[in-house]
Amino acid sequence: MLDIPYLIVAFLKIACFASVGLYLLLQWVKLEKKYTSDIPFLMGIALIFFIPGMIIDILYTLEIVGLGLIFNIRYILDMISMILFFGSLLSVWMSSRVKLRYIIITSLTVIFAIIYLLVPAYESLLLLDTVHIFVSLPTILIVIITFLFTYYTKRLTNVHGLLIALAAIVVLVSQIARPVLKGVAVSIIMPSGLAWAANLIAVLGWIILFLGFKLKPAYIENI
Repeated sequence: MLDIPYLIVAFLKIACFASVGLYLLLQWVKLEKKYTSDIPFLMGIALIFFIPGMIIDILYTLEIVGLGLIFNIRYILDMISMILFFGSLLSVWMSSRVKLRYIIITSLTVIFAIIYLLVPAYESLLLLDTVHIFVSLPTILIVIITFLFTYYTKRLTNVHGLLIALAAIVVLVSQIARPVLKGVAVSIIMPSGLAWAANLIAVLGWIILFLGFKLKPAYIENI
């Protein structure tokens, strides 16, 4: 039987990724000086890259596709999104070393793509989920540290660093909870257990991220 709660939240998550991603890209287009290393551009592209993975999840839930290489690809796309997030942070810590930033992003993409391709998705999605947590955890922690730093040092005036850090914490909770919740309350009407709840938590995180880019920090009034 179809997992209706999971499908509903999955479509909601896609809508959230598309809306927030396009908003960030439009904000980037409006900038007088635009660079592909800008935070709105990289984060906007990263959110768009999450969408194919969610579509694959929906196709699997609808039993249109099965386990196999397509899920390795699905997680590689997620990994590329996380690396793009990481790349946007490098512009904060290594603003003058553009070439080195691109080398780091490319190297990480190749390394993690190989790791994901070596994981046998046809044996266990739980294994892929677990690997994904260990790959994405450092990036999410760096997002939290970076935007807390920019908020408390008043380094960025066009984004609300505290809200973005909070969004990253919420997404981190959803990432950790997902493998666990997949095995909770599994039934005929919910084959994926409470995985939908983890996705709902993630949606909340992405909404907070949107607010982090929409709202300006209070300290700009004193600058």
